[in-house]
Amino acid sequence: MNVEPLADRKCRRVNNLEGNNENMTEFLMGILSSIVATALITAVVKWGWPSFKDKCLYNGVRIAGTWDITEVRNSKNVKVGRIELKQQGRIITGTSTRTKTRDGKKSERNFQYHGSISGHQVTLTFEDAKGVGFDTGTYVFIVQNDSKTMVGMATFHGKTENKIVSEPRTLIKAVS
Repeated sequence: MNVEPLADRKCRRVNNLEGNNENMTEFLMGILSSIVATALITAVVKWGWPSFKDKCLYNGVRIAGTWDITEVRNSKNVKVGRIELKQQGRIITGTSTRTKTRDGKKSERNFQYHGSISGHQVTLTFEDAKGVGFDTGTYVFIVQNDSKTMVGMATFHGKTENKIVSEPRTLIKAVS
C-alpha cells in the first residue's frame, strides 16, 4: 500500500484551492465583461445608432421646429394654433396647442402627433392630448421648396357636421 505523506496531501489541497480561486476569478470576469458588453451595445443601439442614422444617413427634408397653424375662415388666413415638431430621420413627433376653434372661439386644446416624412410629403396622425372625445385625425402636407411652408389638408370627425371633414391647412415656420 502506497501512503502519500501528509505534507504532499496538504500541498495538493492548497493547489486545488488556488485553482478554484482562479476559476472563480475567471468566472466573475466573464460575467463582468458580459455586463459591460451588454451596456455598450444598449448605448449604441439606443443613442448612438439613431443619432448617426439621423445625422449621417438621412438626407431628406428637415421640418423640426415650431410652426404656426393657419386656416382659411371667411376668405382670410387665420392663425389658429402652433405646433412643435421633432424629427428623427423620417419619423416625426410633436405637440400643438390650438388657440382658436373652427368657429373662432378661444381655445387651449393640446394635441399629440406622430407620423413620417417621405420626400416632401408629411403625414401626421393627431389626437387630443387628454384623450377627450373622438378628437383624432390626420394631416397630410406637402413641404414647399422654401422649406418654410407646408400646404395640405386636415381630415377629422367634425362634431358640428357629425361627419368626416377635410379642410385645407397651412403650416408656416415660426420666426425663432
